[in-house]
Amino acid sequence: MKTTLIRRTLLATAALVAILPAIAQARCDKLANVKAGEINIIGNSFPALAHIAKEMETCTQGGLKVQFKMTPNARTEIEQAFSAQGKSAFDAAVVSGGVFTNLNALGQIQPMTDLVEKYKAKYKIEENMLVRVNGQVMAIAFMQNTQNLYYRKDLFDKHSIKVPTNYAEMLAAARVIKEKEPSIEFPIAQTFSKGFDSQVEFVNMFVGSGGRFFKTGSAQPDFSSEAGVRALENMRAMTQFMTPNFLASNSDDVMNQFQQGKAAMGVLWASRAARMDDPAASKIVGKMEFAAAPAMTAGGKAATHLWWDGMVMPKNLNADRETVFQVMMEALDEETMRKGNDLTVWIRSAYKPTRFATGVVASAKAGAPIWPTEPYFSLAQGEIGKVVPDVLTGAMPAKAALDAAAAAYAKAAAEKGFIK
Repeated sequence: MKTTLIRRTLLATAALVAILPAIAQARCDKLANVKAGEINIIGNSFPALAHIAKEMETCTQGGLKVQFKMTPNARTEIEQAFSAQGKSAFDAAVVSGGVFTNLNALGQIQPMTDLVEKYKAKYKIEENMLVRVNGQVMAIAFMQNTQNLYYRKDLFDKHSIKVPTNYAEMLAAARVIKEKEPSIEFPIAQTFSKGFDSQVEFVNMFVGSGGRFFKTGSAQPDFSSEAGVRALENMRAMTQFMTPNFLASNSDDVMNQFQQGKAAMGVLWASRAARMDDPAASKIVGKMEFAAAPAMTAGGKAATHLWWDGMVMPKNLNADRETVFQVMMEALDEETMRKGNDLTVWIRSAYKPTRFATGVVASAKAGAPIWPTEPYFSLAQGEIGKVVPDVLTGAMPAKAALDAAAAAYAKAAAEKGFIK
């Protein structure tokens, strides 16, 4: 399927935030022509989504039951449900732009253009929220996200360390912290866990090094290159300043290292930023600041990508689609956004940015691109993810690992018909 523009305006308005205490949930009072039954929705596990999930579940009324499953395995469960031969186990899902690209390429989501037109005024649906493919609304985006640099300003000031603008400066700063700051166990904390996290880190650094995943105009692999080797070698150089268990360092683990005062800096999702100042969980309230993700080269673009999260409905939908759409929009309306203003960067004009959005704005200004959208990109990403851990542990040279990933990807892409 040809995928035309996934609205770039979604990511131009950047500013981000993350997690505050639980907020009293609102009503679900605008539903019309509701059909009784059960609606099941799924999404990843993060605080902004918890706010939305509670709002959706308030729509349980009369003969309608709404349940929201939050799980770190959301992507796998979504892909299984949306590709099922029978009806999907989930009637809607919260997905990132990257997951959306794959689902859309496989023809597993359905357009919502007619429902948007019918309910646009009722829910004040703004154009920037609409993810269109070939003119059809295929997703409703509600938040923006990106990875940006977290750093302990108090320690950087204490040791006269300049805020890193590239990875060479970040490694130099880590050496100073390791030598002069005994209170810090790990100078760097970053999401290098096996699977999705290390895949994303590679993509960020590879693209930041000027790499291209595919040969121009084709799906042929082009990532076993100098840029690929440079990205992997940079990742490996960082591990000397990280926890020995870095292959298990996911977003929750990195956030915890920061909150407990164990780490001094690292690149993490901006949607976690407000948790740094949560007194119930953090020992470093007011000490963490945020900047653009480091570049791979001096003066280069921020080595990160701009993302969005939004709601989609499967083509093999089980419930009444109009009821499902209204439940979705109840949780994405202006009132929900205002009550959770500080939980994320909402894609609504009424959103008011906070200090936790500074890293997103900085990364966007530093040239962070939109996540790749080729329909075969997820195949390449998956094969690369299989070899990254071997490179980081020294079990495999970077070039040999990328050659193996390129061969495996080419075979998979040919089987899918992307390479003739």
